[in-house]
Amino acid sequence: MASIDQYLRLFADCRTLIDGGSNAAMNARRDEAAHLLADKGLPTLRTERYRYCDVEQALRPDYGVNLNRHIPAADPYRTYRCGVPTLSTTALRYVVNDSPAPAAPAAPALPKGLTICSLTEAADRCPALMERYYHRAAAEGADSLAALNTMLAQDGLLVHAAAGVHVTDPVQIVQVMAATRPLMANRRLLVVAEAGATLPLLLCDHATSPCDTLATHVTEVYAETGAHVSLYRVEETNARHVRLANVYAHVGADATLCCHDVTLTCGLSRTTTDIVLAAPGAHVTADGAVVADGQQKADHNLLIDHRAPECTSDLYYKYVLDDHATGAYAGRVLVRPGAQHTQSDQTNANMCAATTAHAWSQPMLEIYADDVRCNHGSSTGKLDDAALFYMQQRGIPEAEARLLLRHAFINDVLQRIALEPLRERLSHLVEKRFRGHMDACGSCAMCSGKH
Repeated sequence: MASIDQYLRLFADCRTLIDGGSNAAMNARRDEAAHLLADKGLPTLRTERYRYCDVEQALRPDYGVNLNRHIPAADPYRTYRCGVPTLSTTALRYVVNDSPAPAAPAAPALPKGLTICSLTEAADRCPALMERYYHRAAAEGADSLAALNTMLAQDGLLVHAAAGVHVTDPVQIVQVMAATRPLMANRRLLVVAEAGATLPLLLCDHATSPCDTLATHVTEVYAETGAHVSLYRVEETNARHVRLANVYAHVGADATLCCHDVTLTCGLSRTTTDIVLAAPGAHVTADGAVVADGQQKADHNLLIDHRAPECTSDLYYKYVLDDHATGAYAGRVLVRPGAQHTQSDQTNANMCAATTAHAWSQPMLEIYADDVRCNHGSSTGKLDDAALFYMQQRGIPEAEARLLLRHAFINDVLQRIALEPLRERLSHLVEKRFRGHMDACGSCAMCSGKH
């Protein structure tokens, strides 16, 4: 039996329960998603965008699903401490498994024009906004994993910045898998920055469960005219966690979207990112840093869709892979007819620290306009023997020299992070990771030196 069958059967058998624990805006899209899943099925290794990620195998186990919306009893603000020293935040919210927690009782009031609430609350408070944005970008992708999430997700978070609102310090969202038995969580995040708004977000993914867990994520980001959205995502999960994430973004005229992904520890991590540059002057920066060892697998697949002239994109991803780890990168920049004066740069570089590690790299350009400047490059190799010899000749022990070279390789990406406290903290954690002093997430290494 195909893995998707158990989820379609679950949906058919529990539709009333699923709808009852959700809201009208989310319920209205379930049939569309179920039909897409039934028609297309799950992607296979023959599916172009999933050549290096076995989704069928990942979804085969019989995970539990929290359809009754049981809320964990523990206070997440006390139990799952996550933060960055010296980094101020505008707001902090937790999602435990797939249940958004309300703001802490002592949380400061949000700035005027900034809304953070569950999607169920949003369906009551701002139904027009939900109608306009929820699942609009995700539906364009027609991706089976996004459809699975849409079919089963019962709640999520909305972060909305009204026109002209400038949020200086990031909104931090901490997502924790904390289950005592195998569990599937379906998470949803809707981010809307209206015209001229500035909105930085820090998303931290953790998995503390000693059992097999699976999380599907669908994040939709809308940066309207002149808006600036920064999305910082840090993954610190464990070897028994499967993370299947889909990110969809629409970037408007003269708007900017910056996406920064850092994977410190993981099990199987797959991120599909589709970004549409929808109007002249739109700009996107996307970069990623991955440190993986053991049997860990990290896979990024990006589509940057230049639909309008005078748009720019900049992609920069680096992986350091050791032991039997696998890293995969595929980035497709599509320049449509009429998207003249497009500028795009794409770089993927991989370091295999062991002969048993595997890296797959596939940067692509698909151009249908004649006045553009587009570049792409890829490299995969081992540690630079010449540089290693040079450092040893100057008295640096071999082990320390190897660490410094790996750190410098990854730190090149981290330097693109605008938030200085986050940049410095991640650089420190990458060093600890290479020294073997940081294990897979037991609670959180972001805010302490326990690991």
